[in-house]
Amino acid sequence: MPSNSKVGAKLSEQATLTARLMLYVLMAIVLMAMDHRGQYVPRVRAVAVTVMEPVYHLVEWPVLALREVYGFFQGTQSLRRDNEKLQARLLEQKGALQRLDAMTQENTRLRALVDGAAGQQFEFQFAEMVEVDLDPFSHKVMINAGSKRGIEAGQAVIDGSGVMGQVEDVHLHLAAVRLISDPNHALPVQINRTGLRTVAFGTGNTSALSLPTVPREADVRVGDLLVTSGLGDRFPNGYPVATVASIDRQEGQTFATVQATPLAALDRGREVLLIKALPQPLPMEDTGAESADSNLADEEGDGGTEEGSEELADEAGDESAPGAEPEGDPEAKPQADPQAEPESSDAEPSTSEEGQQP
Repeated sequence: MPSNSKVGAKLSEQATLTARLMLYVLMAIVLMAMDHRGQYVPRVRAVAVTVMEPVYHLVEWPVLALREVYGFFQGTQSLRRDNEKLQARLLEQKGALQRLDAMTQENTRLRALVDGAAGQQFEFQFAEMVEVDLDPFSHKVMINAGSKRGIEAGQAVIDGSGVMGQVEDVHLHLAAVRLISDPNHALPVQINRTGLRTVAFGTGNTSALSLPTVPREADVRVGDLLVTSGLGDRFPNGYPVATVASIDRQEGQTFATVQATPLAALDRGREVLLIKALPQPLPMEDTGAESADSNLADEEGDGGTEEGSEELADEAGDESAPGAEPEGDPEAKPQADPQAEPESSDAEPSTSEEGQQP
């Protein structure tokens, strides 16, 4: 009997577990059906999230506060370092500008010493590229500045790094610029280190220029800076153009094969500057200076004549000093001479008479 009771208890327990499982499965099926039809679970989840949201914010607030404080101090330090670097760079640029001003003044003084002409003044006009020529054998771009803004054919075009090209065609609001890399373009340049003049030709490649007229024995080195020479009255002198990239001196050849890399962003830049020479002012101040110099010369001449007349009068007084009193008036002397002659004539007979009386 006890064994039978135990077996019955186990069976009843298993039946209870099976019934619970079936109930849970049935409830799950019912809930899934209800959720599929009425979307109850998302609603419950939304309510639960809304209720628990303050707890999430409360737990996350210390982390966010620490992150903000750390970012604030890190950003402050970064800004401080950047500010120090910018201030140092600004000081360097100011020093360079001061040196440039000193060199400009020195150049002006040297030109004045050799009676040279004053340096040419230039005007810079800003423009942007609006179109690129699709012809692979013609390196041209269009800029948004034309004759309405005073653009003229032949003006030099540069960017922040070096020479880009020159204006070829001018329209009312647009202008065509031929780049220095164009195969039909030639630019007079000189080596900044030695002053050797040559011509840089475009190769059709925006990253290379050719210098075919450099003598084989010329003093050219890789890395030499090429600047405009100012010849041809197109490009002003002294603007950077390219750096020497390679030199090939072959035996038996008169000229070396020199390749240079342009400094300007010919295939990347967008903003450009156009250079225009300003007319030289007329030397109006020189005429005034010349007139002042002539007046000073006249005054000096008058003073010289007066001093010369005084010196002549002194010499005349010195020559007449033996026959006249030293304190006598030179102007009264000629008046006294006619009176002195009759006295001398009268005195001569009296002396003769006195001489005959004895």
